Amino acid sequence: MSEISELEMSVAFDLTLKMNQIKGIPKFNLLYREVICQQGIADFVGLTSGDFIRRYNFSNISSIESSSLVLSLLKHKSGRSKMYLKNKTELSDATLNRTLKELAANNYIFEKNNLYFISVQNTAPKDNIWAFELKLSNWKRAMFQALQYKAFANYSVVVFPLEKEKVLYENLQAFIEFNIGVLLYDAKTGNNKWLKHPRKEKPISKWQTMFLLAKTSSQYSQETPIF
Repeated sequence: MSEISELEMSVAFDLTLKMNQIKGIPKFNLLYREVICQQGIADFVGLTSGDFIRRYNFSNISSIESSSLVLSLLKHKSGRSKMYLKNKTELSDATLNRTLKELAANNYIFEKNNLYFISVQNTAPKDNIWAFELKLSNWKRAMFQALQYKAFANYSVVVFPLEKEKVLYENLQAFIEFNIGVLLYDAKTGNNKWLKHPRKEKPISKWQTMFLLAKTSSQYSQETPIF
């Protein structure tokens, strides 16, 4: 049994990330804790670039879910009809019309010849997005949650106390199969050890990536980031 709580571990890990003291993890331009995603709540989400977050402000958008869904379907040079968007999103007419109106009012999209386009070219996020799941025990639960974060993250990592090395090593093949990083961390000393470093991957869902960035953009516009 670990002598520290998950909260204490989280606070210590937060500081270690900010100080960029873990080899193999870049210095993050933006770092957020307890980020509510489409599937679960990531303990930490780190972005190496804040370009998208600073460019977009979703605080004036009534529904991040519907707006991120629509944005994920639009392109800069190839227009989408309202019928196409309705069929793809399955949004009601009222919700879709409101979403399109709000996105246009904020200059995120524009309409031409009854087709909708995204306003800024190359809006696909260039960030390296990292997601972290901290656990004191229960590696299966940690792996399941980290697997959900692959929908939006380029890297997904589980973080456990150093004393869990034996059980994690015995089950390391499962993490290797799903390309989930396994990091051992001592909250008291900051010492850390990789059992498996994740490879960079393209997020599974453009919508969930856009949703995650919209959530953090909204948070960024309303409060001071962690650093």
